[in-house]
Amino acid sequence: MIYYKVKKEENQIYLIEDKLDKRYTSKTETVFTQCNGYLGVRASYETKMLQESRGMFVTGLYHKAGAHEVSELVNCPDIIEMDICINEEKVNLDTCSLKGFRRSLNVMTGELETIVNCDLEKTKGICIKTRRFASMKNRHLICHMIEVSSEEDIIVHITTGINGQITNSGVTHFDKVEARVFDKKYMHTENSCDDGQVFKVMTVCSSNRDASQEPIFGLKRRSIYGNYEYTSKSNEAFQFFKYSFVDTGTNENIADEETIKQVLGTCEKIGYEELRREHIEAFDKLWNYAKIEIEGATLEEEAEITFAQYHLFGMTPSYTSEYSVAAKGLTGEGYKGHIFWDAEIFIMPFFTSVFPEVARNLLQFRYKGLAGARDKAREYGYEGAMYPWEVAKTGKEETPLYAALNIHTGKAGKVWSGIKEHHVTADIIYALWDYYKMTGDQKFLLDYGYEMLIETAIFWCKRATFIPDKNQYEILDVIGPDEYTEHIDNNAYTNYMAYENVKIAYETISALEQELPKIYMEFAKKYDDLEDKISEWKLFLEKIYLPKANRELVIPQDDSFLSKKLLPNIEKYRNSQVKQSVLLDYSRDEVVNMQVLKQADVVMLLNMMPHLFDEETVKKNVQYYEQRTLHDSSLSYCAHAVACAEIGDIDLAYHFFEKSLEIDLDTNYQDSIDGIHSASLGGIWNCVIRGFAGVKSHMNYVEITPNLPKKWKKLKFYLKVKGQYVRIEINKDKIILKPENDIEQKVSFKINGQVYLLEKELVL
Repeated sequence: MIYYKVKKEENQIYLIEDKLDKRYTSKTETVFTQCNGYLGVRASYETKMLQESRGMFVTGLYHKAGAHEVSELVNCPDIIEMDICINEEKVNLDTCSLKGFRRSLNVMTGELETIVNCDLEKTKGICIKTRRFASMKNRHLICHMIEVSSEEDIIVHITTGINGQITNSGVTHFDKVEARVFDKKYMHTENSCDDGQVFKVMTVCSSNRDASQEPIFGLKRRSIYGNYEYTSKSNEAFQFFKYSFVDTGTNENIADEETIKQVLGTCEKIGYEELRREHIEAFDKLWNYAKIEIEGATLEEEAEITFAQYHLFGMTPSYTSEYSVAAKGLTGEGYKGHIFWDAEIFIMPFFTSVFPEVARNLLQFRYKGLAGARDKAREYGYEGAMYPWEVAKTGKEETPLYAALNIHTGKAGKVWSGIKEHHVTADIIYALWDYYKMTGDQKFLLDYGYEMLIETAIFWCKRATFIPDKNQYEILDVIGPDEYTEHIDNNAYTNYMAYENVKIAYETISALEQELPKIYMEFAKKYDDLEDKISEWKLFLEKIYLPKANRELVIPQDDSFLSKKLLPNIEKYRNSQVKQSVLLDYSRDEVVNMQVLKQADVVMLLNMMPHLFDEETVKKNVQYYEQRTLHDSSLSYCAHAVACAEIGDIDLAYHFFEKSLEIDLDTNYQDSIDGIHSASLGGIWNCVIRGFAGVKSHMNYVEITPNLPKKWKKLKFYLKVKGQYVRIEINKDKIILKPENDIEQKVSFKINGQVYLLEKELVL
């Protein structure tokens, strides 16, 4: 059940919190974050509260605070905080007499609006409205407006600036902070890490009326503040504006103070509303292709889908290949801001299909991480490239080796995912090939892709163990996506994905020798035993063990899963509001030895490669594993939704889809407090387009096999295929394909078993 109310007005969609429930403060700070792909500002109130988790995060600003720490996304100085005093009484939401409250997020623009009506001890009838957004026009800008009015004449005193005392849960990353004021109005701090990284922020404040006195500036430790005073007549609102410019990098590539002052001076001149108009105009260019239209969907569904896409834009550094998407986006400290397999498998499909230039950047980031992947492979005694489980900026493994100390034993347990969860390597190649099928981007393969294919195929051949008695390769001692089962052999998901990885490499590099012999020879020089390696790949493909369905048509998740005992009273844990509540009653060792899943590996496999299995096998496995899955992972519901849509069980698919929509928006106030679930938001797009619309990419065509929910009458969306935008409209009785422009490359679609070459509008 969704916690927030939904409103649609003039084609804009809003999520609304219409009462102040302090249990939800940190959750809503996450959900209502202002983010634009470069920075994210949590939706904290301007005035400080007892229960709050302030945060601003900038893409790529990772730092390791000490030898025993891991690199993490830095929580940067706060620029939102304001002390607001009315007739010398401080406004505090924890203590004032609150008469009305409303906070809303426009999920089309990311603009946050808060309206507070309150009485203070001496002054009554106060209304404070605030609005802010992170600009899509200039991603370094945060624009902020405050409007204050009262039933009485008032003197308003505002203290605001740059609070550099913010930490990552107590850990400070900036070892040097310099603060000053330029031209008696621009507040500025330069915050330096010990590795040469710099976070620079400058802010300027102004109003729509003259101040009662000149602003007074002051320094606090690591912080700078300005004090502003205004008088206002009864029922006459005055507006206060704050524009902030954020930049990061090293001293060589960061914006200089004069440049920033010019930008902020322009902000003052043109004002909040014009900056907002420019921001919306930039956002609208994205929505033109990203917006999904569903006739028959509820307003809540429309809002939830749009919310997911807003955050996909907000979390993704679309403008660069230097960084990728964190598991919590730019909304919180969860998972240290690290990047997982989520980025490729759950988030990238949206960009691959609609904004492929962004997907290209995300893949190029992984190419740049090959050095770290090679290092990890060597560390564990393998060859080739073994991608790390968690990365930050450098591409090196960032998963901590040990978890926190057990408070009873004083011992720390190993974090096995960083050591044994190897499927991420194949996941990246799966995403690479999906991108190539949709785009035909041969240049990417030449510049980056072929090398990634070669290196990862080499790894899998060395990672597998040949079992002479069985005359087969097996992949032993791994962890699959279901992290409740550790140290297992022949995980179905991992084995099939490894097979697909090597198969793509084998077929592609073998064809390269015939089609582009000069390019092939270049690789042959770099890998002087390339022909031997290709032979190894061929043998691997012939001998790798791929778990097959048993007599009951169940594909074993691993060698031991089907022989384990069932979890008693599984419904207790499936219905629990507490994530991973099973671990409150059972030890992890006990859970490992039961048929209970955090998320179902086999269902995930069916998501990725449904073509490998017949319909009855797919159906049987979805049903079998769902009965054993607790859905303790935010990735689980969307995977089940897509798999159920594939087998035509639309009612069950729709049930899981509804669950996916609510993961960050539900009534559980403990959810999402440390950041959104980035991958599940990408999974929502996958449910709609890859599940219900049935979009699948093939080498020579895009397939559409729709299975719309019963109440959906029409689904409209864009795909970008081979560089050409195509408008897709799916009705109950027909499909309409319309290219946006004249076709330059051949674009083919397979509809109901028939392949059509799209040259103009098709109605099928």
